[in-house]
Amino acid sequence: MNYEVKIESVPAKEFLVIKGFGKIYDPDAIIPKEETTWENIRNQFADGSVNRLKKAAGSETVYMLFCYTCTRSDEEKCWVCSYDIACENRSGNISSDYEVVRLNACEYAVYDCRFDSEVALPDAHDPLDQLFWGKWLKSNPNICAIDYPDRYSGKGYAQIELYTPFDIDAKKFKAKIWYPLLPKKE
Repeated sequence: MNYEVKIESVPAKEFLVIKGFGKIYDPDAIIPKEETTWENIRNQFADGSVNRLKKAAGSETVYMLFCYTCTRSDEEKCWVCSYDIACENRSGNISSDYEVVRLNACEYAVYDCRFDSEVALPDAHDPLDQLFWGKWLKSNPNICAIDYPDRYSGKGYAQIELYTPFDIDAKKFKAKIWYPLLPKKE
């Protein structure tokens, strides 16, 4: 895996999204067998949902938005976080078929990475997450806007993921992940 990281200021953006979710389980949780997030995503590409989203948004670029919303499920011992298929809403359309997500302008730590078959696309964010949260964030004067679900204010921030090609079975691909940053409060 080859990667580079930089800080990028991104203006406010509006996306049309197909809602999805991911679960971040507590270390002691029993994880149930269920259809995975990536199986759902594969189905939405196959059934034409993603093509309809691209047409409605007027954009060919498909992103994943992680943690725009995040709620606690004590029963399941996890955080249930949005993990949405998204297109930047270049057309300005409002459609009852899609939710509109507006992200605030902010600075992002941007990881740009090339994978050459050492990891599957659905797992590509894991090594980048480890680099960001495990190393980079600890030595920088910021917090991640989505880092603390128990203090999460929601609405306005999300992790943005771009995979090229966006092919779940790809052996070689690029991943670009934007992690939203806020200044640490003293």
